Amino acid sequence: MNVIVLFYFVFYLVSTDGVFTFVLGTQESAQWSAGTGLGSLPQVSYSSGEKRVTVSLECKNDGPTEFEALGEDPINNYKFRLVDRCACWDKCAGK
Repeated sequence: MNVIVLFYFVFYLVSTDGVFTFVLGTQESAQWSAGTGLGSLPQVSYSSGEKRVTVSLECKNDGPTEFEALGEDPINNYKFRLVDRCACWDKCAGK
């Protein structure tokens, strides 16, 4: 029997006091972009209603994983940067 494992991702924004949470995007809305041209980073985007999340993927062959929130600009558009070896082409194949 073949088993397919799907990971479910939902991006949440949580207020600094932990009282409010907002859904920023769901896995079902995921869209892949290889980048806009030579030297640009690939991206994965998610959305929920008017909110949109863009995660830039940066290849790093070694060292710790970095996940950085870059901010909201313009309003309801949240930008993040993920730096990891799995962002390198075929570095996490078979996982």
